[in-house]
Amino acid sequence: MKKLSTFLPFLVFNVTVIAQSSFGFKINGGVSRISSNEYDHTYSSQKTYFMPSGQAGVFYNQPIRTHEFFGVELLYSQIQGKEKQVDTVEWFGNNGNTHALFTTNTITRNISYLSLPVYYGVTIKKFTVKVGLQISVALARSGKAVVQSPADSMGYFSISGATTTNTYKTNKLYVKDGAFGQTASITYNLSPKFALEANYYYELSNLYRNAKLNGSSETVWKFQQITLGLRYSFLTLKKKEATQ
Repeated sequence: MKKLSTFLPFLVFNVTVIAQSSFGFKINGGVSRISSNEYDHTYSSQKTYFMPSGQAGVFYNQPIRTHEFFGVELLYSQIQGKEKQVDTVEWFGNNGNTHALFTTNTITRNISYLSLPVYYGVTIKKFTVKVGLQISVALARSGKAVVQSPADSMGYFSISGATTTNTYKTNKLYVKDGAFGQTASITYNLSPKFALEANYYYELSNLYRNAKLNGSSETVWKFQQITLGLRYSFLTLKKKEATQ
């Protein structure tokens, strides 16, 4: 009994947990899309497209249990979207038939963000699943619209097939200074330092500034991003903690 009573405290106070905090950087490339609802589909059609996108920055992971951790990242994110709108601008009659004239508007939008994702992660063998929330601050925002109209060189509507193309650019895209959304990712751990990552982000807030301008119906802009890339842990700190 004496030997047992001596051994038990030794056993209890020498059970340790080795926590490995890690610092690293990541770079991902992929696609993004910005959607909007600002057009009347009664006399127009609207289609959005995925465009090249990416993100890069640093991360920090803090273990909370053997296979669980909290993480935070500081990223530069580039979001891009393309939208094509076809509007009916005029109707005309020809030999008893009614025809429509259309204007095609091709819009590209670019937003650069400084993003801060915070997430919870679980590691299962070589795979890690993470879910979290992300806040972002807009660093730059620009847009371009290419408008093709059924008009001649004098600006009059033409039924002969003549078109006029005008390009408009802005460095002050009408979006809010911040964004908020949810993020989810899965990584495959190639080694203790390198991992492949697939990431998905969906915007929860409305990006459009003054969404109900002049009492009109709410205008909503949102974006989503899908990326694939590489993570590298350049520093791992091991910490031993005694448990009682």
